[in-house]
Amino acid sequence: MRKNIATFIALSAAMATAVLLEGFMPGSQATAAEAGTDAIARDRMAIEETLRRYVRALDDSNLDAYLATLTDDAKFVAAEGSYSGKDAIRKYVEPVMKSRIARREKEGLAATATHHAVTNQSFEFLDRDNVVVRAYWMFVVAHGTGKPATIDIMGSSEDFLVRQGGRWLIRERRVAP
Repeated sequence: MRKNIATFIALSAAMATAVLLEGFMPGSQATAAEAGTDAIARDRMAIEETLRRYVRALDDSNLDAYLATLTDDAKFVAAEGSYSGKDAIRKYVEPVMKSRIARREKEGLAATATHHAVTNQSFEFLDRDNVVVRAYWMFVVAHGTGKPATIDIMGSSEDFLVRQGGRWLIRERRVAP
């Protein structure tokens, strides 16, 4: 009996290893489902990277990097107003970024740092080239050297992204407190 159990365990381990390695061996054929899962995983990573670059550009006050995450006809919708197109969004965001840069030059990075913290992202693929990402966010702000940072505002977001020219870009961003 022990010999049969040992043989069964050894065969099971060998079969499991063969199944696992099959997907990693050169020339192996992935099923359509596996290929679809791989594509979704790659798209999700690319989408996450676009959203990371978006908030990083905001925190760094890098207007060009910020605008590079948007489609030309992008929309930003918030309680304080709605802005359509990159030019309108630029006019909305640029004064805030310039103010942060001026304050940073005067007081230093540690005293003026901002951090957009995004959590609980969920992805809804509408089709192959369109996705909605829903999340919660917090805007953490430094208030001077030696002073604690605070969460100045928080809320939820819906980001509608589209694949254009092989890249995922934000077509519309809706934020709410």
